Amino acid sequence: FVSDFFLDKVKPGDRFEANGPAGNFHYNRVFHGKKQVFLAGGSGITPFMSMISEVLNSALDRQMHLIYGSRTPQAAIFHSVLEDFAAKHENFTYTLVISEPDPGFEGRTGFIDAQCISDVAGDISGQMFYICGPEVMYDFCLAELEKLKVPARRIRREMFGPRQEIRNEPGWPDTLKGDETFTVNVRGRKEITAISGEPLVVALERAGFRVPVSCRCGECSLCRVKLVSGKVFQARGVLLRYADEKYGYIHSCKSYPISDMEIMLV
Repeated sequence: FVSDFFLDKVKPGDRFEANGPAGNFHYNRVFHGKKQVFLAGGSGITPFMSMISEVLNSALDRQMHLIYGSRTPQAAIFHSVLEDFAAKHENFTYTLVISEPDPGFEGRTGFIDAQCISDVAGDISGQMFYICGPEVMYDFCLAELEKLKVPARRIRREMFGPRQEIRNEPGWPDTLKGDETFTVNVRGRKEITAISGEPLVVALERAGFRVPVSCRCGECSLCRVKLVSGKVFQARGVLLRYADEKYGYIHSCKSYPISDMEIMLV
């Protein structure tokens, strides 16, 4: 969305308001252990280049496996650099997985599935997994990691690209088409209208509320609000803190109204 918009629409003199980098998706030397498995798709390789370079340049005692999914070998970003890294460092392996191979291609083909992950990473115990790619890849890889019984606490992720149609999410109410409107009472402020097929934060922004947002994928919790009454559908991938879940807080970027409701802004 951003890349196409800037290329197609932006003119000299246009001004934008931007937030600073949040830095939620990174390798933590203290808490993430000594074994990392990076699962990248397309341009999702970009943050991993920084993580891998940091570990290798600092000569840290870490074991890293990178599995990179690309449509074709030609579309693989940093391919030659990554091959060079793998050749020079015993603690780093690089596996390229091609989904649309040309006839005669001799490398690994298909998708980053449980078998592929197991073949590359071996015993998954004690390993931290990182996923970066489009939402469809994230959903696929998350399901494959669940097959391998990787605990959710050992999975870090960052997604990009257009979100999938929320009505296709498992658990979406069969009675809703995604265009229904509901009334949201923002306690102490005003009532607004929200659409079932849109994240709650979009309705708040459209009504003029400046809600703190960063990741828009249910991870950072900046956009959380308290659900006083009513119901929302929570999309997959939301990482609610234990206390937030206990006391009724939701991430408005991944919560879809499915009834009239009352909320409190934090």
